[in-house]
Amino acid sequence: MTMRTLFFYLLGASTMLAVAGCGSKGETTKAPTAAIQKAATASGDGQTATVGTALVNPLRVLVTLDSAVQAGDTVAWAASAPGASVNPAKSVTDASGIATTMWTLGTTVGAESATATLTGAVGSPVSFSATASATPVPLIAQTATASGDAQTATVATALANPLRVLVTLSGTPQAGDTVTWGTTGTGASASPVKAVTDASGIATTTWTLGQAAGTQSATATLAGAGGSPVSFTAVANAGAATQLGVAAGDGQTGSPSTALATQLAAKASDAFGNGVSGVAVTWQVTGGTGSVNPTSGSTDASGLAKTTLTLGATPGAVTVTATSAGLTGSPATFHATIAAAATTAAVSVGDNFFKSGHNASQNPAVDTVAAGGTVTWTWTGSNSHSVQSTGTPSFTSSTTKTTGTYQFTFNTAGTFTYDCAVHGALMTGTIVVR
Repeated sequence: MTMRTLFFYLLGASTMLAVAGCGSKGETTKAPTAAIQKAATASGDGQTATVGTALVNPLRVLVTLDSAVQAGDTVAWAASAPGASVNPAKSVTDASGIATTMWTLGTTVGAESATATLTGAVGSPVSFSATASATPVPLIAQTATASGDAQTATVATALANPLRVLVTLSGTPQAGDTVTWGTTGTGASASPVKAVTDASGIATTTWTLGQAAGTQSATATLAGAGGSPVSFTAVANAGAATQLGVAAGDGQTGSPSTALATQLAAKASDAFGNGVSGVAVTWQVTGGTGSVNPTSGSTDASGLAKTTLTLGATPGAVTVTATSAGLTGSPATFHATIAAAATTAAVSVGDNFFKSGHNASQNPAVDTVAAGGTVTWTWTGSNSHSVQSTGTPSFTSSTTKTTGTYQFTFNTAGTFTYDCAVHGALMTGTIVVR
């Protein structure tokens, strides 16, 4: 090789190197970048479920690299609400570039969020939202028809129709729930005490009424259910009359020839003591002197038959019987006493009245004394009044005055009337002397 040839060889090589160097000057190579986003369809975003439960649909993200789906990338999942969780916490994208997880909501009602993170990826983290709703509770109520409410039967007997309740959850009949039945009152019961709802959400029981006549109640309870307890009522009627007894008016004492203040009352009852109406009762004075009015009658809604006893004129014991055929305790016997007439009586003279100090009767003030008894009138008002005898027999009248007292002793039996000479019929009284 000649020197000239070598020179041109070297010159060509250097030129090629220079050209090569010029061609790469200022250029850099850029690596492709991954991107993460919610899956275009069925991403699982925006769902609603009950607190503490898993969402129906999984969360789904798509990972791409230069717009091409990217398999094999690891996505980290997280849920922030108290009690919330994701499963799995990490998932690898499949051949379609999709990574998934299941989200279980937390324990607080309201909005919640979850994230999908791919380190270094565009769009990371991806956010998802969901709403946690309150846990639905069952509802219990009387069935719309044939609930068994408001029936009527005799005490201590079972109602003809069972009690029925319906249990629903979110409007759907709920099977398998245990309903507890309760009753009130002596002798009342439910059978069964616990009943399980059937496929239609219905639970039933048979109610046997208690022993007391009147309105009774029962309940159906389902723990934690809205509308619990459910109330039922029934009316219990008295049974057939089995007994007769003294109810009121026994053991009174009164003045001769006067009606006792309290009527005598006999009660017809069933086997449990409930009053029975419409039972015939006959009254009779069987000892001493006196009379009854009425002498017969029927018991009222409370099972009571009543009569008024007017005492005779002779002091002493009086007996009266109440009779109803076939009843235990019949005849029922009442006792009364005719007291000896008082030997004194006191009457107030007020503005404008006469008032008995013994029985508080006024205008007329009525008092009874024995023959030889003394009545004392005492002026208590501020106006002028007198004690003026009227009618026959008569007694000596007082003067007209504003204060003081007036006495008169009645030695002769009879009924004496009087008024005030100033006020006439506005102020009256009667003295019965025996």
